Amino acid sequence: MKFKDFPTNVRLRLVCGFFIRIVGSAIFPFMALYFSAELGKIAAGIIMTSFVIVGYVTGLFGGYFSDRFNRKHVLQIGQVVQILCFIGMTVAIHPSNNWALAVAVLYFGHAISNGLNYPALEAIVIDSMEESNRKAIYVYDYWLVNLAIAGGVMLGGLFYRDHRFALFVGMTLVLLITTLVLQRYLVDSYTGNRATPANPIVGVITNYRIALADRRWMLFVLGSMLVFSTEFHMANYIGVHLAETFQERTIVGVPFDGVRMMAFMQLENTLLVVAITFAVTAFVKRFREKHVFFIGLALYVTAFAAITSMSSFFVLAVLAIVFTVGELLYSPIRQVKQVDLLDPERRASYLAFGGLTFHGAKLVAATGIVVGAFIGPVFMSGYIFAFGALGGYLYYLSLYKMEATRQLAA
Repeated sequence: MKFKDFPTNVRLRLVCGFFIRIVGSAIFPFMALYFSAELGKIAAGIIMTSFVIVGYVTGLFGGYFSDRFNRKHVLQIGQVVQILCFIGMTVAIHPSNNWALAVAVLYFGHAISNGLNYPALEAIVIDSMEESNRKAIYVYDYWLVNLAIAGGVMLGGLFYRDHRFALFVGMTLVLLITTLVLQRYLVDSYTGNRATPANPIVGVITNYRIALADRRWMLFVLGSMLVFSTEFHMANYIGVHLAETFQERTIVGVPFDGVRMMAFMQLENTLLVVAITFAVTAFVKRFREKHVFFIGLALYVTAFAAITSMSSFFVLAVLAIVFTVGELLYSPIRQVKQVDLLDPERRASYLAFGGLTFHGAKLVAATGIVVGAFIGPVFMSGYIFAFGALGGYLYYLSLYKMEATRQLAA
């Protein structure tokens, strides 16, 4: 299916999301550096950790509001708050002001507004999808996300230090334009589910209980958390390992140390995704979805586990290709299967609760540095592989075994 054949809501989400991500990727990866330089490392660590927690908790309430009321109205409120926060941050970060504490407070405001925005917009888009076009949509989304991140990080690397104010102006304008476009053209026929509790706290707790009681959904979320943790080790244990053990060498006239080696693998990943996504997707159509999913997952997990104990430039470069191919094979299928598991009456709440996937994976990966200090690189490879394999088994139970049981019972 071609892009022009997607529903209007989906095309709006893909295009607007691309521009928001490309500017956001030029700013947010560098905010820890800003807070560290202006407020100190301890304060920066507290701010960045609190930002993640606030974003997740707010997302739970955003999911509740998006299921109880008209989703477009919730999205409007979140977007207006987000624009106001970015206008404030743009003023505060101007070189003549540089009010770091004000930037931090408004940064939290952004986290709160984003928690409202994300469940509402994603639920509206999923409501617009048909089962026949979901995979094609997620392939395009996956490709555009990587393209936006690559472009954003390049922009940030070039302009963040000397032209930070201009980047914030650009982000504010992008948010303003995309908000106007979404409010003008986005269509939401969902009127809300007033059967949910009127008290937001009771409503969030109720949704939590329902999600926790949904065994297939919980296995899927836990499986995703364990699988994602294998990749998130790249920013934690793998980064430390390469910085300590990778011997500096010159490749094609370019000096490489451990940090540059990790950056090179990430660059490989992004460029390959942009270059071969559609070719790989077209090639695997002839094979059974289940086989493609688990072959891709095996490549992905095994490559990251192997990277953990390797220090050869060429071996690491090849493993980066392997985990990229694995990601291309399994990731779009995982996203389609996730939609199948969502309760239609609590779609936004399920999506918000599913944010545990990323936050839990970051926590698991963060412990890798401590564990690695005791068991060494080789055993650390086994440690990471075990997490990924367990995640794959939970996927099997949730997506295939329990589904087969359900169909037999029906």
